[in-house]
Amino acid sequence: MKNILYISIFLLSTMLISCGTTKKTALTMTHDDMAQLAIDSNNFEQAITEWNLLISDNKTKGIETEGETYAKLGKAYTALEQYEKAEAAFDIARNKNYGDDEMYVLMSKRYRNIDNLSKEIKTLKYYNDHYSQYADSSLMRNRLFVTYIESENWPLAEEIWQQMDEPSKAKEEYLEKYLFLNKKTDQKKKCDKIALQLLQVNSNNIAALEWLAKKYYNRAEDRYQKAMAAYNKNKTNKQYQILLKELNRVTTDFKLSLNYFNPLWEMDKKYAPYMANIYARFDDKKKSQYYKSFIKK
Repeated sequence: MKNILYISIFLLSTMLISCGTTKKTALTMTHDDMAQLAIDSNNFEQAITEWNLLISDNKTKGIETEGETYAKLGKAYTALEQYEKAEAAFDIARNKNYGDDEMYVLMSKRYRNIDNLSKEIKTLKYYNDHYSQYADSSLMRNRLFVTYIESENWPLAEEIWQQMDEPSKAKEEYLEKYLFLNKKTDQKKKCDKIALQLLQVNSNNIAALEWLAKKYYNRAEDRYQKAMAAYNKNKTNKQYQILLKELNRVTTDFKLSLNYFNPLWEMDKKYAPYMANIYARFDDKKKSQYYKSFIKK
């Protein structure tokens, strides 16, 4: 009988202590605590309410709200797609010298969506300089490379390319942009190499096919014009022999050019002038005329 009484008293005491502890915890929870609980249950509206109440209370008390609170507020606004409010909150957080990797990822996406390239570049660069160890660093660095290409900042684009990981460098979208970069900086040998890499990734990559097709076409046409001009200026037997050798080289280059122009032609008839001229140099009038028929007047 006594044992039953002791057990009952123990259970009752435990319940009273538990209730007291819960009541005390609820009473002492801050707006930040309530906001975090709301975030845990994906109740972003409630979290925003709690953080705004915290900011308001701090203002009334003359207390400065920490930048981290504004960063959390900005993330909650982003979750609700209230991007302007999110941007404003992130700006306050940054002005209070606060930042974290997720905040800068969201900021960069915001600037990209509103097409503010300069702000996006600054955000991506800051992330690359301070948060390169985080999971999103590869994507952010790759995007920084693209923005430098878009802003025609060739030296910085090259610098970031050297920092990119090998899987990224092997992707068609980035290889194609790197080809574009090297075309703009007149790095012809590098362009040859990159174009061949691109064709290994995608045999129908237009940028790579065009680069190699025009490379051999221009070399062949240049040789042809120079050889003919030299022969017409000095029509000797010796010069004729030189002409024949040069024409053999011209033919080889035009054939190489055709290897790349043929798939381009299948995709777009705008390459007709090149095809027509190549077959004219081969003295194939029928094929040359066929391709000429596709040339727009």
